[in-house]
Amino acid sequence: MDFNYKNIGISGVAGSGKNTLAEILGLFFSRLQLPIKELSIARNLKEEISPVCKSFYSIDSLNCSREEKNLIRPMLVAHGEIKRKMTEGTHWTSLLEKDLEKDKINIITDIRYAEYPEDEYFWLTKKANGVLIHVSRYDEIDGERHFIKPANPSEEKNDHRVKKLADFSLNWKTEKNYGDMIFNCRKLLKWLKKIYVE
Repeated sequence: MDFNYKNIGISGVAGSGKNTLAEILGLFFSRLQLPIKELSIARNLKEEISPVCKSFYSIDSLNCSREEKNLIRPMLVAHGEIKRKMTEGTHWTSLLEKDLEKDKINIITDIRYAEYPEDEYFWLTKKANGVLIHVSRYDEIDGERHFIKPANPSEEKNDHRVKKLADFSLNWKTEKNYGDMIFNCRKLLKWLKKIYVE
């Protein structure tokens, strides 16, 4: 598919702020009057596993709290990895590819793997005309940065690999104020403006 815009993938561990960053990018691009569509690889995974989670745990994987998601995370990761192994990393991206829109900036909030030759990173950069932004969030305690740790062994194994391949790495401090979050993205937004406007 030929795209009219560069697409964007966001990577980072659980709780690093990938969805928050996608919201900020949505506001940024709307101010530039550029059309966007927010997508998630995990959406299809959650749809596939939802009936099992509802039946066994009374948890809707498509609409659950962070605490509930943490409870079912091992099942989500296991199902995701089985499908990835069966297809050498192409199952989830092939499903998501159908949802991309060529006339919009597609923002994919969960690029996590660069393990197989045609894995998520390859798909984003080679097939979906995308750039990758990696997000790391930290708390500052006594002047030292304490980064959010990976939620599971799969994240621990893959996050560093994907981070090395990122076109832009954003390290941001945990903030409660939305304005401060946007301020902490200023270098990223300036970088993106060069790609899309200048």
